[in-house]
Amino acid sequence: MSDTAGRKLFQHSGTALIFRGALALLLAFLVASLPVATVFALVYVFGVYAMTDGLTNMAHYFYDPARHSRWSLIGGFISVATGIVAVSWPGITAAALGVLIGAWALVLGVSQIILAMDTRTTVRAWWIWMLTALVTTLFGLFVLVNPGAGFLGVVALLATYSAVSGVLLIASGIKLRRRASSSVMLAH
Repeated sequence: MSDTAGRKLFQHSGTALIFRGALALLLAFLVASLPVATVFALVYVFGVYAMTDGLTNMAHYFYDPARHSRWSLIGGFISVATGIVAVSWPGITAAALGVLIGAWALVLGVSQIILAMDTRTTVRAWWIWMLTALVTTLFGLFVLVNPGAGFLGVVALLATYSAVSGVLLIASGIKLRRRASSSVMLAH
């Protein structure tokens, strides 16, 4: 990979990760500030987040054809499909919402683990992506094992997961952008 292509990859990947992290933090704030909100509000907020996250993942896949992973595209499709299901059937129960969120996080987490493993030879901070993937996977497993934790339990778990995931995604993005800018400085 040429130095210019490498800088471009890390700069744009970092921006995408920072954007996804900001979305996750926004979701965490919205969920935590509306604990008594109806299941419908949570379903719509989650559905929009999942679709936006998925579309961002898919856009990044097509934006940089020199270095893309089919796992990023698969994760994007999973997120968009989950968001569409959530918005299309808002009358589902809190337990069903927990199962939907848990299944989404589990499948997305596994796809992110594979993506992190794919990038470990080209990205020094791959372990942050792996940590994000493990947090996502563990969150999914916990929610699937405890779907009856109730609506407020799912709200608290979703807010916590979104905040932790958002911070980790932003940290990954900042690392990638710093790597891109330090490569630019070295090139001059």
